[in-house]
Amino acid sequence: FKRYYDYNYKLSIKHEEMTDEYFLYTMMLKTKHYLTDAVKKRMMSERPVGCLLSGGLDSSLITALVSKYYTKAPLQTFSIGLEGSEDLKYARKVADYLGTEHHELVVSEKDMLNFIETDIVQIESYDTTTVRASVPMLMLCKYIREKTDVIVIYSGEGSDEASGSYLYFHNAPSPAEFQNECVRLIEDLNRFDVLRCDKSTAGAGLEVRVPFLDKAFLEHYMSVPAEMKVPKDGMEKWFLRKAFEDEKMLPSEVLWRTKDGMSDGCSSKTKPWYSIIQDYVDTVISDEEFEASKSKYKHNPPKIKESLYYRKIFDKHYPGQAHLTPYYWLPKWSG
Repeated sequence: FKRYYDYNYKLSIKHEEMTDEYFLYTMMLKTKHYLTDAVKKRMMSERPVGCLLSGGLDSSLITALVSKYYTKAPLQTFSIGLEGSEDLKYARKVADYLGTEHHELVVSEKDMLNFIETDIVQIESYDTTTVRASVPMLMLCKYIREKTDVIVIYSGEGSDEASGSYLYFHNAPSPAEFQNECVRLIEDLNRFDVLRCDKSTAGAGLEVRVPFLDKAFLEHYMSVPAEMKVPKDGMEKWFLRKAFEDEKMLPSEVLWRTKDGMSDGCSSKTKPWYSIIQDYVDTVISDEEFEASKSKYKHNPPKIKESLYYRKIFDKHYPGQAHLTPYYWLPKWSG
Protein backbone atom coordinates (compact mmCIF):
# COMPACT_ATOMS: atom_id res chain seq x y z
CA PHE A 1 0.00 0.00 0.00
CA LYS A 2 1.12 3.55 -0.68
CA ARG A 3 -0.28 6.42 1.36
CA TYR A 4 -1.33 9.26 -0.95
CA TYR A 5 -2.00 11.88 1.74
CA ASP A 6 0.30 13.39 4.37
CA TYR A 7 -1.34 14.03 7.74
CA ASN A 8 1.54 16.15 9.02
CA TYR A 9 -0.44 19.36 9.48
CA LYS A 10 1.56 22.51 10.19
CA LEU A 11 0.61 25.29 12.60
CA SER A 12 2.31 28.08 10.69
CA ILE A 13 1.96 30.99 13.12
CA LYS A 14 3.69 32.37 16.17
CA HIS A 15 2.17 31.73 19.57
CA GLU A 16 1.68 35.44 20.37
CA GLU A 17 -0.56 35.85 17.32
CA MET A 18 -3.14 33.41 18.65
CA THR A 19 -4.96 35.96 20.82
CA ASP A 20 -4.97 38.69 18.21
CA GLU A 21 -8.58 39.59 17.27
CA TYR A 22 -7.70 40.38 13.66
CA PHE A 23 -5.91 37.07 13.28
CA LEU A 24 -8.93 35.22 14.69
CA TYR A 25 -11.22 37.05 12.27
CA THR A 26 -8.91 36.26 9.35
CA MET A 27 -8.82 32.57 10.21
CA MET A 28 -12.61 32.48 10.39
CA LEU A 29 -12.93 34.18 7.00
CA LYS A 30 -10.56 31.61 5.50
CA THR A 31 -12.53 28.79 7.10
CA LYS A 32 -15.74 30.06 5.49
CA HIS A 33 -13.99 30.41 2.15
CA TYR A 34 -12.45 26.95 2.11
CA LEU A 35 -15.60 25.15 3.29
CA THR A 36 -17.78 27.05 0.81
CA ASP A 37 -15.33 26.22 -1.97
CA ALA A 38 -15.30 22.56 -0.88
CA VAL A 39 -19.09 22.45 -1.33
CA LYS A 40 -19.13 24.36 -4.63
CA LYS A 41 -16.52 22.15 -6.28
CA ARG A 42 -18.71 19.11 -5.48
CA MET A 43 -21.89 20.52 -7.00
CA MET A 44 -21.59 18.89 -10.43
CA SER A 45 -24.22 16.21 -10.92
CA GLU A 46 -26.54 15.04 -13.66
CA ARG A 47 -28.89 13.54 -11.07
CA PRO A 48 -30.95 15.19 -8.32
CA VAL A 49 -28.94 15.62 -5.14
CA GLY A 50 -29.84 15.42 -1.49
CA CYS A 51 -28.40 15.97 1.96
CA LEU A 52 -28.32 13.76 5.02
CA LEU A 53 -29.72 16.14 7.63
CA SER A 54 -29.63 15.26 11.32
CA GLY A 55 -30.27 18.80 12.51
CA GLY A 56 -26.82 18.94 14.12
CA LEU A 57 -24.31 21.63 13.21
CA ASP A 58 -22.27 19.73 10.62
CA SER A 59 -25.04 18.30 8.44
CA SER A 60 -27.03 21.53 8.76
CA LEU A 61 -24.09 23.69 7.69
CA ILE A 62 -23.38 21.53 4.66
CA THR A 63 -27.08 21.49 3.77
CA ALA A 64 -27.26 25.29 4.03
CA LEU A 65 -24.26 25.69 1.70
CA VAL A 66 -25.57 23.15 -0.80
CA SER A 67 -28.98 24.86 -0.71
CA LYS A 68 -27.35 28.19 -1.46
CA TYR A 69 -25.58 27.00 -4.62
CA TYR A 70 -27.82 24.20 -5.94
CA THR A 71 -30.22 25.64 -8.51
CA LYS A 72 -31.38 22.71 -10.69
CA ALA A 73 -34.34 21.61 -8.56
CA PRO A 74 -35.64 21.79 -5.00
CA LEU A 75 -32.95 20.38 -2.73
CA GLN A 76 -34.08 17.20 -1.01
CA THR A 77 -33.12 16.54 2.61
CA PHE A 78 -33.44 13.36 4.64
CA SER A 79 -33.57 12.55 8.35
CA ILE A 80 -34.32 9.46 10.42
CA GLY A 81 -35.35 8.86 13.99
CA LEU A 82 -37.71 7.29 16.44
CA GLU A 83 -40.94 9.10 17.18
CA GLY A 84 -40.10 12.26 19.12
CA SER A 85 -36.37 12.17 18.40
CA GLU A 86 -34.22 15.28 18.71
CA ASP A 87 -32.81 14.84 15.21
CA LEU A 88 -36.24 14.82 13.58
CA LYS A 89 -37.19 17.98 15.45
CA TYR A 90 -34.09 19.98 14.56
CA ALA A 91 -33.83 18.66 11.01
CA ARG A 92 -37.37 19.88 10.37
CA LYS A 93 -36.42 23.34 11.68
CA VAL A 94 -33.49 23.49 9.25
CA ALA A 95 -35.54 22.19 6.32
CA ASP A 96 -38.28 24.76 6.95
CA TYR A 97 -35.71 27.55 7.31
CA LEU A 98 -33.99 26.65 4.03
CA GLY A 99 -37.14 25.64 2.15
CA THR A 100 -35.95 22.15 1.18
CA GLU A 101 -38.09 19.22 0.11
CA HIS A 102 -37.79 17.28 3.34
CA HIS A 103 -38.25 13.55 3.98
CA GLU A 104 -38.58 12.00 7.45
CA LEU A 105 -38.12 8.30 8.03
CA VAL A 106 -39.75 7.47 11.37
CA VAL A 107 -38.76 4.01 12.59
CA SER A 108 -39.53 1.87 15.62
CA GLU A 109 -37.19 0.34 18.18
CA LYS A 110 -38.02 -3.08 16.72
CA ASP A 111 -37.15 -1.91 13.20
CA MET A 112 -33.74 -0.74 14.32
CA LEU A 113 -32.96 -3.77 16.46
CA ASN A 114 -33.93 -6.14 13.65
CA PHE A 115 -31.63 -4.25 11.28
CA ILE A 116 -28.43 -4.69 13.32
CA GLU A 117 -27.32 -7.92 11.62
CA THR A 118 -27.95 -6.50 8.13
CA ASP A 119 -25.93 -3.48 9.15
CA ILE A 120 -22.91 -5.40 10.45
CA VAL A 121 -22.80 -7.49 7.27
CA GLN A 122 -22.77 -4.27 5.21
CA ILE A 123 -20.23 -2.21 7.16
CA GLU A 124 -17.93 -5.18 7.94
CA SER A 125 -17.15 -3.99 11.45
CA TYR A 126 -18.08 -4.92 15.00
CA ASP A 127 -16.82 -1.73 16.64
CA THR A 128 -19.47 -0.69 19.13
CA THR A 129 -19.93 2.99 18.32
CA THR A 130 -19.56 2.33 14.58
CA VAL A 131 -22.43 -0.17 14.60
CA ARG A 132 -24.65 2.07 16.74
CA ALA A 133 -24.26 5.01 14.37
CA SER A 134 -24.44 3.07 11.12
CA VAL A 135 -27.78 1.34 11.79
CA PRO A 136 -29.89 4.51 11.29
CA MET A 137 -27.58 5.76 8.56
CA LEU A 138 -27.84 2.60 6.45
CA MET A 139 -31.59 2.42 7.01
CA LEU A 140 -31.94 5.99 5.77
CA CYS A 141 -29.69 5.41 2.76
CA LYS A 142 -31.70 2.37 1.69
CA TYR A 143 -34.87 4.42 2.03
CA ILE A 144 -33.42 7.16 -0.20
CA ARG A 145 -32.39 4.66 -2.86
CA GLU A 146 -35.72 2.84 -2.86
CA LYS A 147 -38.12 5.77 -2.55
CA THR A 148 -36.48 8.63 -4.46
CA ASP A 149 -34.38 9.33 -7.55
CA VAL A 150 -31.58 10.90 -5.50
CA ILE A 151 -28.19 9.25 -6.01
CA VAL A 152 -25.72 11.97 -4.92
CA ILE A 153 -25.89 12.67 -1.20
CA TYR A 154 -23.99 15.21 0.91
CA SER A 155 -22.86 14.51 4.45
CA GLY A 156 -21.17 16.36 7.29
CA GLU A 157 -18.64 13.58 7.97
CA GLY A 158 -15.19 14.55 9.18
CA SER A 159 -16.04 17.73 11.04
CA ASP A 160 -16.09 16.16 14.50
CA GLU A 161 -12.61 14.74 14.10
CA ALA A 162 -11.10 17.88 12.57
CA SER A 163 -12.85 20.14 15.10
CA GLY A 164 -12.22 18.07 18.22
CA SER A 165 -15.91 18.27 19.03
CA TYR A 166 -16.62 14.94 20.69
CA LEU A 167 -17.60 15.68 24.26
CA TYR A 168 -14.47 14.07 25.71
CA PHE A 169 -12.40 16.83 24.11
CA HIS A 170 -13.64 19.09 26.91
CA ASN A 171 -11.15 17.15 29.07
CA ALA A 172 -8.13 17.61 26.80
CA PRO A 173 -5.17 18.39 29.09
CA SER A 174 -3.58 20.88 26.67
CA PRO A 175 -4.09 22.44 23.24
CA ALA A 176 -1.16 20.37 21.91
CA GLU A 177 -2.81 17.12 22.98
CA PHE A 178 -6.12 18.39 21.59
CA GLN A 179 -4.43 18.85 18.21
CA ASN A 180 -2.67 15.47 18.34
CA GLU A 181 -5.93 13.69 19.08
CA CYS A 182 -7.64 15.43 16.15
CA VAL A 183 -4.89 14.24 13.81
CA ARG A 184 -5.07 10.70 15.21
CA LEU A 185 -8.82 10.54 14.65
CA ILE A 186 -8.48 11.81 11.08
CA GLU A 187 -5.79 9.21 10.35
CA ASP A 188 -8.10 6.43 11.56
CA LEU A 189 -11.28 7.66 9.88
CA ASN A 190 -11.02 4.92 7.26
CA ARG A 191 -11.44 2.31 10.01
CA PHE A 192 -14.32 3.96 11.84
CA ASP A 193 -16.55 6.89 10.82
CA VAL A 194 -15.56 7.12 7.15
CA LEU A 195 -15.80 3.33 6.92
CA ARG A 196 -19.33 3.59 8.33
CA CYS A 197 -20.30 6.45 6.02
CA ASP A 198 -18.75 4.97 2.88
CA LYS A 199 -20.17 1.47 3.31
CA SER A 200 -23.59 2.70 4.40
CA THR A 201 -24.01 4.99 1.41
CA ALA A 202 -22.28 2.91 -1.27
CA GLY A 203 -23.94 -0.22 0.09
CA ALA A 204 -27.30 1.38 -0.62
CA GLY A 205 -26.26 2.50 -4.11
CA LEU A 206 -25.60 6.16 -3.29
CA GLU A 207 -22.60 8.39 -3.94
CA VAL A 208 -21.61 10.38 -0.87
CA ARG A 209 -19.80 13.72 -0.97
CA VAL A 210 -18.05 15.00 2.14
CA PRO A 211 -16.88 18.65 1.94
CA PHE A 212 -15.36 18.65 5.43
CA LEU A 213 -12.78 16.14 4.18
CA ASP A 214 -11.77 18.25 1.21
CA LYS A 215 -7.97 18.31 1.24
CA ALA A 216 -7.63 22.08 0.77
CA PHE A 217 -10.15 22.71 3.56
CA LEU A 218 -8.37 20.30 5.90
CA GLU A 219 -4.96 21.81 5.19
CA HIS A 220 -6.34 25.17 6.31
CA TYR A 221 -8.62 24.01 9.13
CA MET A 222 -5.96 21.83 10.74
CA SER A 223 -3.56 24.79 10.69
CA VAL A 224 -5.97 26.78 12.89
CA PRO A 225 -4.33 26.84 16.33
CA ALA A 226 -5.93 24.39 18.75
CA GLU A 227 -6.24 27.27 21.23
CA MET A 228 -8.95 28.64 18.92
CA LYS A 229 -10.72 25.32 18.46
CA VAL A 230 -10.96 24.11 22.05
CA PRO A 231 -14.45 24.37 23.63
CA LYS A 232 -15.29 27.91 24.69
CA ASP A 233 -18.01 28.89 27.17
CA GLY A 234 -18.81 25.19 27.41
CA MET A 235 -19.52 24.92 23.67
CA GLU A 236 -17.63 22.59 21.35
CA LYS A 237 -16.91 23.82 17.79
CA TRP A 238 -17.14 27.42 19.00
CA PHE A 239 -14.70 28.57 16.30
CA LEU A 240 -16.64 26.94 13.45
CA ARG A 241 -20.00 28.17 14.72
CA LYS A 242 -18.71 31.71 15.16
CA ALA A 243 -17.22 31.69 11.65
CA PHE A 244 -20.69 31.27 10.13
CA GLU A 245 -22.74 33.22 12.69
CA ASP A 246 -23.05 36.43 10.67
CA GLU A 247 -24.21 34.58 7.54
CA LYS A 248 -27.64 33.83 9.06
CA MET A 249 -27.59 30.58 7.10
CA LEU A 250 -29.14 28.61 9.96
CA PRO A 251 -31.49 29.26 12.87
CA SER A 252 -29.46 30.30 15.92
CA GLU A 253 -30.80 27.36 17.97
CA VAL A 254 -29.33 24.99 15.37
CA LEU A 255 -26.06 26.85 14.87
CA TRP A 256 -25.48 26.70 18.62
CA ARG A 257 -27.02 23.27 19.25
CA THR A 258 -24.81 21.15 21.52
CA LYS A 259 -23.57 17.97 19.88
CA ASP A 260 -25.56 14.74 20.11
CA GLY A 261 -24.04 11.46 19.06
CA MET A 262 -25.99 9.70 16.32
CA SER A 263 -26.83 7.02 18.88
CA ASP A 264 -28.50 9.76 20.95
CA GLY A 265 -29.97 12.13 18.38
CA CYS A 266 -31.99 9.54 16.46
CA SER A 267 -33.83 8.61 19.65
CA SER A 268 -35.37 10.45 22.57
CA LYS A 269 -33.51 12.06 25.45
CA THR A 270 -35.32 9.79 27.93
CA LYS A 271 -34.23 6.55 26.22
CA PRO A 272 -31.23 6.86 23.89
CA TRP A 273 -30.49 4.33 21.14
CA TYR A 274 -27.59 2.70 22.97
CA SER A 275 -29.85 2.09 25.96
CA ILE A 276 -32.46 0.43 23.71
CA ILE A 277 -29.78 -1.88 22.33
CA GLN A 278 -28.36 -2.76 25.74
CA ASP A 279 -31.78 -3.55 27.19
CA TYR A 280 -32.35 -5.96 24.31
CA VAL A 281 -28.89 -7.52 24.49
CA ASP A 282 -29.44 -8.30 28.18
CA THR A 283 -32.19 -10.68 27.07
CA VAL A 284 -29.98 -12.63 24.64
CA ILE A 285 -26.51 -12.58 26.27
CA SER A 286 -26.20 -14.09 29.74
CA ASP A 287 -23.78 -12.91 32.41
CA GLU A 288 -21.99 -16.26 32.18
CA GLU A 289 -21.51 -16.01 28.41
CA PHE A 290 -20.17 -12.49 28.74
CA GLU A 291 -17.67 -13.46 31.43
CA ALA A 292 -16.45 -16.38 29.33
CA SER A 293 -15.94 -14.09 26.35
CA LYS A 294 -13.27 -12.09 28.16
CA SER A 295 -10.87 -15.02 27.90
CA LYS A 296 -12.24 -16.44 24.63
CA TYR A 297 -11.29 -13.43 22.50
CA LYS A 298 -7.60 -12.54 22.43
CA HIS A 299 -8.02 -9.58 20.06
CA ASN A 300 -10.44 -6.87 21.16
CA PRO A 301 -12.15 -8.79 23.97
CA PRO A 302 -15.66 -7.31 24.41
CA LYS A 303 -15.93 -4.76 27.21
CA ILE A 304 -19.73 -4.90 27.46
CA LYS A 305 -22.47 -7.32 26.38
CA GLU A 306 -23.41 -5.09 23.48
CA SER A 307 -19.90 -5.48 22.04
CA LEU A 308 -20.10 -9.27 22.40
CA TYR A 309 -23.43 -9.31 20.57
CA TYR A 310 -21.92 -7.45 17.61
CA ARG A 311 -18.79 -9.62 17.64
CA LYS A 312 -20.81 -12.83 17.43
CA ILE A 313 -22.72 -11.55 14.41
CA PHE A 314 -19.50 -10.40 12.75
CA ASP A 315 -17.73 -13.72 13.35
CA LYS A 316 -20.69 -15.61 11.89
CA HIS A 317 -20.40 -13.75 8.60
CA TYR A 318 -16.66 -12.99 8.54
CA PRO A 319 -14.84 -15.75 10.46
CA GLY A 320 -11.18 -15.07 11.13
CA GLN A 321 -11.37 -11.40 10.14
CA ALA A 322 -11.70 -9.73 13.55
CA HIS A 323 -8.16 -8.31 13.29
CA LEU A 324 -9.36 -5.87 10.61
CA THR A 325 -10.90 -3.76 13.39
CA PRO A 326 -7.71 -2.59 15.12
CA TYR A 327 -9.28 -1.46 18.40
CA TYR A 328 -12.56 -0.27 19.91
CA TRP A 329 -13.27 3.42 19.31
CA LEU A 330 -13.52 4.85 22.82
CA PRO A 331 -13.32 8.36 24.29
CA LYS A 332 -9.97 9.52 25.60
CA TRP A 333 -9.49 11.48 28.84
CA SER A 334 -12.76 9.98 30.07
CA GLY A 335 -14.01 7.24 32.35
